[in-house]
Amino acid sequence: MSPDVAASSELAAGHVIPPRRFGPFSAKMVAAYAEASGDDNPLHSDASLAARAGLARPPIHGMLIMGCFEPYLHAWRPAASIVKLSGKFIRPVLVGDSIEVSGKVVQAAAGVPAVLRLMVRGDDGRDLVCLAEAFVEP
Repeated sequence: MSPDVAASSELAAGHVIPPRRFGPFSAKMVAAYAEASGDDNPLHSDASLAARAGLARPPIHGMLIMGCFEPYLHAWRPAASIVKLSGKFIRPVLVGDSIEVSGKVVQAAAGVPAVLRLMVRGDDGRDLVCLAEAFVEP
């Protein structure tokens, strides 16, 4: 069997989820996310404040990055449902940047959610932005 998993096949440890790009994340998208989420931290919208924090541009919200996981997984397996999600952010993603999400099944057994390792890389495809773990009902 190929390491890529079709939506109709059983999940097995070692299966690779094809990468997918998201973005670029515009200032307008970040502002819409801030309004919808209630997270109005000015660091995400104020370029001068971001510069004082040592950033070239404002960073996008970490939860906006994590919000990419559901459409990523649904593109792979439309019936998949995330039941638990955690992530560690390594470095910021700035307004105007894109990300690439990739993943792998690390644990799968009948009757329990599969465990997926999700990796988010920045525009260059090398720098790790976020490392996440998702428990998914297939």
